[in-house]
Amino acid sequence: MPKDPSSLQARSQKYARIDYALVALCLAANAILAYLVIRESSLYSVFVSCILFGLSYSIHLSFAHGLFKLPKAQIVEFGSNQKIGRYRAGEIYLMMRELLAPHRRKEQPRTYITFQKYDGAFVLNSLLFNFVKPLNAIYISQHLFQILKPGEIKAILAHELAHFYEYIRPLNRVRFALMGFNALLPLYLSLSDGEISLWKAFLIWLGFSLLFNFCVNTWIQRTSRDHEHLCDLSAARRYGILNIANGLFGVCKTVEIQAQLYKALLQRIRSDNTLSIEKLDQLIAHCEQQLPAKAIGEKDLQRLVGQILSSDDAQQIRKRLTPEQQAKEEREIQKAVDRLMLDRDFKVIDWKRFDYVIPDGRLNTAEYERLVRTLQASPEHQLFKVATDNAAASKSSSHPTVAQRILFLENARQLDPSIPI
Repeated sequence: MPKDPSSLQARSQKYARIDYALVALCLAANAILAYLVIRESSLYSVFVSCILFGLSYSIHLSFAHGLFKLPKAQIVEFGSNQKIGRYRAGEIYLMMRELLAPHRRKEQPRTYITFQKYDGAFVLNSLLFNFVKPLNAIYISQHLFQILKPGEIKAILAHELAHFYEYIRPLNRVRFALMGFNALLPLYLSLSDGEISLWKAFLIWLGFSLLFNFCVNTWIQRTSRDHEHLCDLSAARRYGILNIANGLFGVCKTVEIQAQLYKALLQRIRSDNTLSIEKLDQLIAHCEQQLPAKAIGEKDLQRLVGQILSSDDAQQIRKRLTPEQQAKEEREIQKAVDRLMLDRDFKVIDWKRFDYVIPDGRLNTAEYERLVRTLQASPEHQLFKVATDNAAASKSSSHPTVAQRILFLENARQLDPSIPI
């Protein structure tokens, strides 16, 4: 049963109010704990404190470290006629101006183009640390500019901007305060007659960190799916449900091809004692270079994998494995298969039931109405052969399935006919 938008909005606002109270409580606790630790600590204890602070903030900044290494460039770094996918940089810049027009008096995120195929789109907005450029930005993969139409790109970016301006948990924006508490409370608990034992403090910090971060992430996760639905709705009000749906189809088709590529390569590695799973990323990179921009069928994908594995580059990384190495490889391959659920036979809807006018993986208005009826009649089926599009497998995920997202938008449209298809 699709959720009611008004109930999700009320729930989001309730959690935001609780978060603001928790932020104030956390900052006050940090100030008190810092005062007590400094007042009661010796010089050596201050040294121990610095170590634990560094460890705590390394947790906070670990995700940001990947952002600095991520192959990317700001949109303003491109020449206006420089091509990004099928678009000129100037066209993308104008899209962003249009998208940001309703928010011109608010903080403006930077726009980064990423160069890895499976990045998709995401956004970051860190309170007080916005001067660190990658922490106040919207990211979108160059690949999306190759496969999506302008309205679809705008809908995807409008979804991300809804996160940036509205549907982001306040507690998630002040991770620096949380990590300060993560360091200060174990330090205070480790104090004994003004001294702090490094190993005692480290063990207390380690145990507390595991519990504290689990609780914080579980708490923040409680509204993540609600926020995905509400961001979809915000984007649909501006650019229509079809642009959201077709944009999601393009993104998920890329993910589906990636899963099929992993499956095909793992099958070949499993049956070939001269290939190692250690070379999987290298083989994936070779295959991705040869993948066409448009969707590719499973038979064509298998043919491509065969060509790559018989190429000179693949011959250079081949090395005959011993029986012991093969046994270890089998265990690692099975772990990858289980983690990615590559051996699951998902029930997938036949797209011919609704994508019938021009079978191109995109929908027009008539096809959309048939899609909705198909989804309502087949609640156990999914649109893509990936675990993230399976309702049961993704139940604890931060993102709903594509079918759930479309049905939510259709329910919202029934309640509010002003939402365009």
